[in-house]
This record gives sequence, structure tokens and C-alpha cells, in this order.
Amino acid sequence: MRQGGAAIVITDTLAHGLAGHGLRLLRERCRSAHDGAFRTVRETDRVTTGKGARRLLAIVNASYAPMAWTQRAATDRRGTYAAWLVPMADAESIAVCCASLRIPVRAGAELRQWPWMIVPKHAIARGHQRLRDTDWASVQSEFSVVAPHASTVLLLSLVTGFKQFAIPAIHGLLIGDVEENVLRARTFIVPPFSRRWGKVLDAWLRFEQRSSAAWNRAVNDAALDHQTPPLADALAALAEELADCDFLRRPHEPGPDMEGDLWEAARAQAARDPAALSARGADVRSQ
Repeated sequence: MRQGGAAIVITDTLAHGLAGHGLRLLRERCRSAHDGAFRTVRETDRVTTGKGARRLLAIVNASYAPMAWTQRAATDRRGTYAAWLVPMADAESIAVCCASLRIPVRAGAELRQWPWMIVPKHAIARGHQRLRDTDWASVQSEFSVVAPHASTVLLLSLVTGFKQFAIPAIHGLLIGDVEENVLRARTFIVPPFSRRWGKVLDAWLRFEQRSSAAWNRAVNDAALDHQTPPLADALAALAEELADCDFLRRPHEPGPDMEGDLWEAARAQAARDPAALSARGADVRSQ
């Protein structure tokens, strides 16, 4: 975001304030969607007809659809099934969650929700800071591109033993750690990348060049609690492209945070000379 032709200087303090404000805006919508959907299913008796299943699905969909990144619904002789990939926010993070609804024929409906990935406030703040953008919607759009790949990366990591991950967004990479049943983002980075993260991005680009419509559907469906045969080929291809990124199999080792160090120096200088912060901001932007 620019004012008067100059990039806005986004300090650590401002970035975390922006992230906190965005989470507060999203939190109430998330809580309302979650509570409304689960209340509907909890208060619904056994569904005995197709019409009843469609009615229940429509009500739950009204809660989740306005905020879903992607969704699917299907009906067969055994029942009706639907899922939504949605953000769920609290004061400290956004979770990339799958909400899965199953309405078996002549049985009670079941609605489950679980996270594929947790994005903490710190990573959101780094998104604002490194994109040089105060707009919450712009930062959210970066995460919306990452979200559908979270389940695939988690499944792949559990098979290959990856301890770290990196998923491309629009203008950067979301990177983090692989935990037992969830990805946990650490930070958001933008070019120029270090050699190792550039290597991971190149692997993703090669995977995307090899990808097909069937693979793309399989990745999207996996995020929605529905694994199909083409997913195995997509996972194998991504594993092949990432095979040379050995460091992903080791736990994260913190490296120097050059930008953070520059801001620490700027704050110390600003305490002595308030005008120095603006000058330091220009130095940070040049890095």
C-alpha cells in the first residue's frame, strides 16, 4: 500500500496490531458460522428422506458457504455428504479447517471440524510487513491460495518424514513446521528467497507444470475430506520434486532475522532521535 508514491513503513508493532485487528474482524464471523452449523445438526432429528437431507444441507451451507475457500457436496444411495474448507480464527491464529457433514440414509447427521494448518498471528504480521501492505483482505488472499494445499502437504509430510514445509502463495511462501496431525506456520517470506527456500519454490513450480486437472481436483477434494485415486499420483509427483530438499526432513533451526534486527536498531535509534525511524524505514525497504 502506498501513500504519496512511497511505501508505508510497517514496523513490528504496526504489523502485529494489523494482524490482531484482522483476527478480531474474522473471529466473530467464524464463531457464528461454527455455532450456527453445529446447532442446526445437533437439533435435527434422524433424517429419513432425501428432501430432509437436502434441507439440512442447505441450512448448514448457509452458515459455512459465505466464508468457505472451497466446498463440495455429493449424494449417493448411502446418503448425502458435504464439506467446506473454512478459516477459523481466535485471538492468536487462523486455522485452515475442514468442516465435514455426513447425512447417512435414515440415520443421524454427523458434522465434524478439524484443522489442517494453524497460522499464528506472528506469521500474519510478517505477511503485512513483508508485503508492505496494511490491507487485511490482501494478506488473507495470500493464505486463501495456500489453504487448499495444506491437507496434501500434511499427508505427504507424514509419509516422507518432512519436519518443515513451504507452500507458495501469490507473492511469497508460507513456511512452518510439521506437527503430529497439523501444519503450524512460522512465518511468511517474499523474494528474494534464500537458496534453500528458492529450491523449494522451484520444486513446486515443476510440480505445477506436471499437474493435470485430475490432480488439481484430487488435491482440492483431499482438503474436503474426500480422497480419490489421482491423489496418490499427485503426492508421488510432489514428493519426487521435493526429494532434493533434504533440509525439510530436519527440524527448523532459527537463522538470523535481518529485517527484525534492522527494526530493533531502528527502535533504539528512535528512542534517541524520533526522526531517525523514518530514515531507518528507507534502509529496511532497500534490503
